[in-house]
Amino acid sequence: MKVIADTNIWYYLGQEETLFDSVKDEPIAPTFINIIELARSYNLIDQEDLTRKAIQKLFHYRLNAIFEPPFIYLAKLLCNYLYNVRTEFGSILEFTSLIAKGGSIDSSKIEQYRTFLDSKNAILQANNSLLNIEAEAIKGRIKDKKRHKSINTLQLTGTFINFCVEKSTDPKCSLQDFDLDRIELFVKTLDYFFKTLETSGMKLQLHDWYDFSILAYVQPGDKYWTKEKRWLKLIEDAGCHDYLYIR
Repeated sequence: MKVIADTNIWYYLGQEETLFDSVKDEPIAPTFINIIELARSYNLIDQEDLTRKAIQKLFHYRLNAIFEPPFIYLAKLLCNYLYNVRTEFGSILEFTSLIAKGGSIDSSKIEQYRTFLDSKNAILQANNSLLNIEAEAIKGRIKDKKRHKSINTLQLTGTFINFCVEKSTDPKCSLQDFDLDRIELFVKTLDYFFKTLETSGMKLQLHDWYDFSILAYVQPGDKYWTKEKRWLKLIEDAGCHDYLYIR
């Protein structure tokens, strides 16, 4: 059993020592998503101490860490896909280790780093815009929203996840024969998320890609820890309350 936490939880752990003390021996597993979001955050420039404390708490659980991106992690579950952490992720780990030990971004490079973050967020926003446009197109074709939400589209959502795995592995691995029950939380929540996009005024927000893909790390018996009301409701409405870690 492991506990996967969204990135905001690491900020809470960094700020609330009482909370940290209550969970310091729990099997919380830092993930690629957590590390990337902390290393590529404007908070690293604007609220450096806040981010440093979050990273320090993350390092407390380093022996539990999952360094693979979420779709690579799924590929490893199915076909033992090889991912060289040192080659693919080593520079980010060295950077976060430097920050945890008290290092800072060189003052002469802060604006350069801000520009780097702007470019990464622009890519995320462009991808989100495409999905929002597709959701609007589907919404225009729906005549009965209640019926649309009741249709079983889990296999279709599984196909989308498989597409992401194949793209991530170029495509050396496929989930074609994968038991989707092994990623029940991910499939059901993402399926409900898509249907909500298609039947309501909800739009993809900037970091939603991170927020839903982090669920790929959760298998039956594991728990997911978030305080985000939006995601708590989506998980509850998807019928996956039992996966939630409550503190």
